[in-house]
Amino acid sequence: MERSKTMLVLLVIICVMGTGLVGYLQPSIANEIGNKVEFDKYAMHFGVNGGMYPDIRQGEAKIYAITRKLDELGMVWLRHPGKNTAWFEVQPAKETWNFRKLDAVINNNKHPWVIEVYGATGTPYPFKGDFSKQYLESLGGKREIMDYIKANTVDMSDPEQKADAEVYVKTFVNRYKDKIKYWEIGNEGIQAPEAFDIITNTYTWIKEVYPDAVVLITAGAGDDYNMLANGLEAFDSLLARGIGDYFDIANFHYYGRIEGNFEERLEQRFDEYKATMDKYGVEKPIWVTETSTSSYEKSVLSGPSSEQIQARHVVKRLVIFSAKGAEKVFWHDYRETFKNNKFYQCNLVDPETNTPKPAYYTFKLIVDKLGYYKTVETLRRDSVRLYKFTTPTNKPIFVVWSSSSQTIDLSEYFEAKEVLVTHIIEDNSVQPKTEITKTTNIHISASPIFIE
Repeated sequence: MERSKTMLVLLVIICVMGTGLVGYLQPSIANEIGNKVEFDKYAMHFGVNGGMYPDIRQGEAKIYAITRKLDELGMVWLRHPGKNTAWFEVQPAKETWNFRKLDAVINNNKHPWVIEVYGATGTPYPFKGDFSKQYLESLGGKREIMDYIKANTVDMSDPEQKADAEVYVKTFVNRYKDKIKYWEIGNEGIQAPEAFDIITNTYTWIKEVYPDAVVLITAGAGDDYNMLANGLEAFDSLLARGIGDYFDIANFHYYGRIEGNFEERLEQRFDEYKATMDKYGVEKPIWVTETSTSSYEKSVLSGPSSEQIQARHVVKRLVIFSAKGAEKVFWHDYRETFKNNKFYQCNLVDPETNTPKPAYYTFKLIVDKLGYYKTVETLRRDSVRLYKFTTPTNKPIFVVWSSSSQTIDLSEYFEAKEVLVTHIIEDNSVQPKTEITKTTNIHISASPIFIE
């Protein structure tokens, strides 16, 4: 009997390998055959970012514990490792390097990463000005700190600063090139002074050290339309100068308040960004490396919200951007949040206890269902939003929600008369509620459901 079971497992493995799906299987499929088949981690479509790891002075053990918690989400993309990773922290003096935090994060982590080569706080030249924690905090709030950093942006026309930047970038990339394939030229720096020279030089230096590296352009960012429009104007100017030759992946951030035609605005922002590239004939993949909705009832960023709304928006944001053509979509953020920060309660878990919110379990659900999807198609986008995804095994999974509670007939999309419906997690539950229902009588509402 045991020999028969062994032969059956071997037969399944051989059959799967024969389909050409090795290297692109969902984790659940790999588990079904005893973890004997590996999948390409870079095929994952979803990620999280935002100060995931604390100050290294809290110890490596805490960093390792957070990594283990992140593993429970699935092999999602990660971005923004957190404190101690900006240029002025990694290289506080010309002959002084501090990779302790990055080593602890990267060397013990199997997730696909996007690493911002200059960190998440702009591109200041570290050997001009004071970037100590004490001095930066003395400046006042975040706005004052960012103004100071912007005023001290590295000047690539200065031979000494350019040479120092080259040493930094090449040392950094060379150290992690065996573990990190995807590099981003800073965070939200599309409007930074010297942006063209920073991007072109940094791209060139990365490729000289690691020709197979994949480089993301620094993102244009927008909490609202005006901010994103300013970023698009800067991006347009850079494209006119030929910046399209100096990045492999296009990249933008969009949040936006959630009242009104929120879903249409997500689509419009993507279309505007792509149209800017199309204007110059630039055809590159587009990633949305930051988007999210806060769960805070008085959120400055999102407008009045709740944990229920946030959980729903995990699915809506990831699905809508994916359907528009975003190759990867990242939720911001995983755990870092401060009450005096506009991103307060955008996080998926409590920053102190790591206790998951409903949005965490819903994010995990969409990763399990659609993380490695092969295709996505928009079927309806009126009062009903209906999307069809196919998995690497060509299994169709539908996602649907509506502006009002109603019952619809989806029998035209299924051969079977009954389907499995999976609800997202909006409360204190850990596991999603499921039910079998007739294809002619599917109840939908503002809460997205998965149908298969």
